[in-house]
Amino acid sequence: MSWSELPRRSLVALFGIPLLLICSIAGGVFFFCLVAVLTLLSLWELARLFAPEKGAGPIRIVGSTGAVALLLDAWLWGGVHWGWLLLAGTGLILVVEVFRHDPQPVAVIGGTATSWLYPTIPFAHFLWLRGAPGIIGPVPGGGAWLVVALWLLVWSSDTAAYFIGVAWGRHRLLPSVSPNKTWEGTVGGLLAAAVTGAVLAALISELEWGLPKGVFIGLLIGVAAVLGDLAESRLKRGAGVKDVGKLLPGHGGVLDRFDSTLFSVPMLYYVLMA
Repeated sequence: MSWSELPRRSLVALFGIPLLLICSIAGGVFFFCLVAVLTLLSLWELARLFAPEKGAGPIRIVGSTGAVALLLDAWLWGGVHWGWLLLAGTGLILVVEVFRHDPQPVAVIGGTATSWLYPTIPFAHFLWLRGAPGIIGPVPGGGAWLVVALWLLVWSSDTAAYFIGVAWGRHRLLPSVSPNKTWEGTVGGLLAAAVTGAVLAALISELEWGLPKGVFIGLLIGVAAVLGDLAESRLKRGAGVKDVGKLLPGHGGVLDRFDSTLFSVPMLYYVLMA
């Protein structure tokens, strides 16, 4: 992290944030398309981490087709068909691999299956937060406000962690996984998420959170955001790359930008359903 990245990061945010909020508020097919596009872009970026040049990359067509099927089922039927979709998809991977003669078939099969577990299924929880029936029912306070609240919690955590880490970060959190992440930035991000949760609870009555619950949810989302960031960093370190993609200047790729969100969305969904 450095101050030199700030102009590019700010420019992407200037255009990206309104787009995300507009689609989130509009809902329906607009929000589904947003989630589907983010998922498919993430899948294609994730393929870079599996060394496709050495025959270990996932089968992108199978992975992408399966991802769309899982998202459609989550949106229209609450994910009730996920079991047989995953079973059929795994069988399809094995059948296709029989005729591909890849030098590392185990890595190919594992990479393709992973593309459904991460990031497709976490992204599918966005559809349930927005108002789709959900695998265990509708979410209390669900709808546009809930999705907007999720965005604001994650953004506040990431932004505070970035600026505090750049300005005052001295103690590395996990240098072997993410060399630039610091304890100071992490704590700052958690506090920012907690404050944001309190503010949202006070200002948005539709959420039905209450002040203590808002702070609690903010802290949980802050923790989930850190874990999501570290998880993707571990994958990148293992693959020897700094960023998964280059689509978003100053941020890297879509997966680089939404890594913390992938852990935060299911966290919020299941906390609210508890």
